[in-house]
This record gives sequence, C-alpha cells and structure tokens, in this order.
Amino acid sequence: MTGAEYIAEFLRRRGSTNIFLMTGGACAFIVDAIGRNPGMKYTCFQHEQSAAMAADSLWRTNKIVGATVVTSGPGATNLITGIACSFFDSIPTIHITGQVNQNEELNYKGAKVRQAGFQETNIVEMVKPITKYAVKITDHLMLKEELCKAYSIATSGRMGPVLLDIPMDVQQAEVGDYSEVDINSTQKISVPELKSFVNLVNEFFHSGKRPLVLFGAGVGLAGAERETEKWLIDSKIPFVTSWNGMTYFNHESENYCGIIGVYGNRGANFLIQNCDRLLVLGSRLDNRQRSGNATSFAESARVLVVDVDNEELIKYRNNSNYEPGINLDLIALKTAALEIHTPPQDESWNIYWREIKAKYFGKFPSSIPDKYGTISPLEAVCTLNNYLNSDSIIAVDTGACACWVYLSFFRTKQIIFTAGGNSPMGYALPASIGAAIYNPDRQIISINGDGGTQVNLQELQTMKFHNLNIKLVIFNNFGYGIIKQFQDSYSSGRHHATGDGYSQPDFEKVVKAYGIEYHKVEKIEDLREELFSTQGPGVIEIYLHPDTMIEPKLEMGRSIEDQFPYLTDKEYNSAMKFGVNTRRGNRQKKAAPEV
Repeated sequence: MTGAEYIAEFLRRRGSTNIFLMTGGACAFIVDAIGRNPGMKYTCFQHEQSAAMAADSLWRTNKIVGATVVTSGPGATNLITGIACSFFDSIPTIHITGQVNQNEELNYKGAKVRQAGFQETNIVEMVKPITKYAVKITDHLMLKEELCKAYSIATSGRMGPVLLDIPMDVQQAEVGDYSEVDINSTQKISVPELKSFVNLVNEFFHSGKRPLVLFGAGVGLAGAERETEKWLIDSKIPFVTSWNGMTYFNHESENYCGIIGVYGNRGANFLIQNCDRLLVLGSRLDNRQRSGNATSFAESARVLVVDVDNEELIKYRNNSNYEPGINLDLIALKTAALEIHTPPQDESWNIYWREIKAKYFGKFPSSIPDKYGTISPLEAVCTLNNYLNSDSIIAVDTGACACWVYLSFFRTKQIIFTAGGNSPMGYALPASIGAAIYNPDRQIISINGDGGTQVNLQELQTMKFHNLNIKLVIFNNFGYGIIKQFQDSYSSGRHHATGDGYSQPDFEKVVKAYGIEYHKVEKIEDLREELFSTQGPGVIEIYLHPDTMIEPKLEMGRSIEDQFPYLTDKEYNSAMKFGVNTRRGNRQKKAAPEV
C-alpha cells in the first residue's frame, strides 16, 4: 500500500467517503488513489475555498468529518478561509495538502531562499493559528500515526480542523498493509465530576428567583441536545439561544423565547437583562451576543458559564458578576441533565417572561417594506419556512440576509446553520453543496445576499453538474445592506463601496448560462411553494428595497435590550421590570460600533 492509498482507505474507514477537492500536481497521487478505491468518491469544486466550506458543512449536517484534498501553494492557501470557519465554530474537518518532493525543498538547498520547489509554500505554519493541529509528514513511517492522531485531535475536546501536508515522495512510498494506530485522547468524565457539576448548577439556581438558560451550540456539538431540551421543557425554565445553537431544538417549546444579541429578538434580550441567574451552556458569548459593552450584559444576574474550553472561562475573570465557570465537556448533560432540580420559579418572573414572549416572539417589524410596499425579507423567510420539509437543510450566508433569517426562522426538525464566527461572504452556496452531496434525497436551501452570491458564484457549475437538489435564494437589496445600515448610522449615509462603486451582474442571465432554472420574485405572492418542491437545482431571486434594514439592531453605546427602532420610554420601562434601566441612569459607555 502506498502512502496515497493508505490516506484514501483511512478516510473511507472514518466515513469520509466523498472527498471535496481541486486537483493539482502535488496531490495527483492522492486523487488517483481515491479514484481507484471502490468505497470512495470525490467531488471536484471550482475553487479550493469552496471545497473547505463544503467540508465544514458535514459535521453540522451528518456528524461526519469533512475532508479536502488540494495541491501545494495556491491550492493550499485557498483553503484558509474555509478552515477558519471550522476553527471558530468548533467543527472537525481534515485537510490534506500535497507538497513538493522533499529533495526539492528549502531544507535541501542550504540557503534561506523564499521558494525552491514549484508552488512550494509552508502551509503548516500559515494555518497553525486556525487549526487544532497541523503537521508536515516528512517520513512515510509517520503517516499512519499522524493520520490517527490528527483525526483524534479534530474530534475530541473542543473540536476543530486539522491539516496534514504530505510531500509527493511520502505519497508514493510503500507503507505496508492497512493498520490502525491506537490514539487514546478521550477522557471519560468521572462520577465525582458529574456530581460536582450537578451540585454547582443546583446551588446556582436555588440561590436566585429569576432563572434563565442560554442554549449554546456547544450542547449540540457534544451530542447532548435531546437530553438538554427535555430537561428545559420539563423544568419550564425559560431559555434563549445563539445563532449556532438554534438548530438543536424545537422552537415550538413553550419556554423557548428567542435568539439573543446585537441582531437578536427584543424579548430574548429583555430576559437576559432581567434575569438574576443566567446559566450559559456551550456559548462563548462573543460581542455579537454581549455587544461591545460586555459589562452591561446580564448586569442584574449572576452568570455561570459551562464550556469545554477553559480559555473561554478565563476571559470572564474580570467580570464581577460571573461565577468562576465550569470546564466540562457538555456531553455530561446526557446524564447530568436528569439530576438538575430547579426550584419553583418566582411567580412574578413566571408571569413576566411569558408576557415578554407573547409580546415580542415572532413579531417582525420591517419599516422600509411597510413604507414602500416592497417585500419584507422577514416575511419572505416566514413564507419559505412554511414550504420546508421537516428534514430540510438550510445553509445561510452572512450579513443582512443572515440577520433576517435568524430573526425569523422557526425551526422544528430542520437543520439550519451558518459559519457564525468567521462569517465569510460566499459560504452558503458551497456549504449547501457539501450538504447535498451527503444528503441527496433531502431538500437543501441556500440563502444568500446579492453580494455573497458573487463570491463563490462559480460553484453553480458544481451544483448543475451533479444535478443537486439545491434551491439557491438570493435576497437582492442591491448592495451590502448590513454595511449600508452602519454607514447610515456612523458615516452620514455615505455608501462608499456598498452602494456607490458596488456592482452586480444580471443574475438571471448568469444562472441561465449555467443551465439552471431561475425565478424572479418581486412581490410576496410570487414566492410560491412549487418553487421549492421541484427536484434539481434552482435559483430564486427575491427583490428587496435597497434601503431594507435589519430590525431590531443594537447601536453603539447601548446595552442589548435597547435596540433600534427604539421603543417608547413607557414600553421600555415596563419591559425592564427587574433589571438595570440604562435609560433612567442615562449611562453611555464608550464601545466599538456594532456592525
């Protein structure tokens, strides 16, 4: 067995049976070995970035480690944006890069020249900051152990991407028959650890009267979503979520109250600011959740964060209202959730959170569409929501379109995801292709803005060539809407490089040039169910008013409950029944603007 053949068989045995790639000279032996392996397939992308983004989708949709194979130099460096998506969102992926023969490399030249071999690039050092593990295989005897080690690292603890750089001589070398190297990196949670966790959470809740839980993506990544959801429903504790957390439970739950944050549900943000005990399960509380004024987040509460990554707990040590935190793999919730016993809620809190939910949950203001009679993107998402199958998969891009989707999407059993941390334009199309390759019989929706659509537009060819059942939705507001709104607030409405200087093609002509069915939607009545029920690829372009805003949205210097469009003082004061009322205090803390 050659090194290349071993790589192909290793990936097959791990369930990564369709490799996303773009070929090149330095990876040609690996691609050939994949093609000759009867249990393997490969999908050719038009750009390596797209292959990495497609690989990123697979753990989110199938709990499979997505794998890419690319060549050296530009092939490897083109992976970087997609790798970063996986790193920031804790998604395990494995990336195999070909490298030039070692007798051509810098180390054999005796001089510190920039490059010796053709397309030689030190990709390992480039990606180390955005991978859990990156290594160059310099000896074919290392290959078996390093593959097992990398895979184990990617899928254990706080998960993430790994990269192996494999020179062509290692690919061709004989490595012997297939055999596994035992890498034991999984540490079981001890019974005392579980008991300590349960006791701390029980004591935490019993010390307060107004409990709230933040259901983060870490719960689902650990595989504990069902047990956690059941515990929350049975306990009747109100709970909120993050963008990446919202795909792991049914939104029909009586005590689910919405998404928090800068672009969050107004009611969910009010609950954060009025609770007195906030349990955060597997969420890193970045500045899109807490805002630039992080100290104003849950200011009236004690906050207890549970996270698999201890570094995410250390960052709160200067926040006086945060408990020390619990460093624990949230898989513990599969058994521990049954042992968490919460006291009866204070009746005033019980009445309050139910009233807040009734007033703000599922309510979607859209002032520009109301003013001009154009399509509200929030209404369009709700309409689309009604057309989806229960097992549909929805990949969401970035910017304004992501904000509109996450504000208004109502999940029952569907999978909905985006690259929440890195959040690059152009993510949703290749991500939906990855999902469709591994789920050919499911309804796949890709939701994009007009700007993001252009970033990886070339993958329409991949979608068409494989006749994938993807419906690509384009919210066209003729520019970068989220930045235009920022410019309206902080640059006196000067739309440099967002409206002015920005351009787009005629999407209808482009889509039809690829041989894909196209539909234009200029009024909500045109957004019909049959557009999404047909098999095969299709593009639905929804025309919006260029000034369509994200509503509600937090603006600079305010805490998350005080979003634009601003409530009257009467309504705001009524909603701030228990928490710190920032308007009454006339407090304005300096902070970075919220984009």
